[in-house]
Amino acid sequence: MSVPRIKVQKKKIIAILLCLILILQIGKVMPTSLHIYFVDVGQGDCTLIETTNHKTIMIDSGGFENLEEYDVGKKVLVPYLLARGITKIDYIMISHFHADHCNRIYCCNE
Repeated sequence: MSVPRIKVQKKKIIAILLCLILILQIGKVMPTSLHIYFVDVGQGDCTLIETTNHKTIMIDSGGFENLEEYDVGKKVLVPYLLARGITKIDYIMISHFHADHCNRIYCCNE
């Protein structure tokens, strides 16, 4: 009865190897100049994408209910963007209009 067990294990090993080969091949095809960053804005989310044609996309920007408590735009996002040499955001997408996703977005020249 051990023969079927060996066949099943061989099939699992072959499937795992095929998946690894597929992942490695996909890595060769994907653009290397696409960068996705998840910015730590405390509460909420902020994702920054730099595309292959040098466009910048920000998805959400974080924030708090009370701006006097902590201003994420001024204290986190603007310094982060300027440190990366980004002075212009081409597209901003907001997933939904809660304060922890879009309470404050500053222009870099403020």
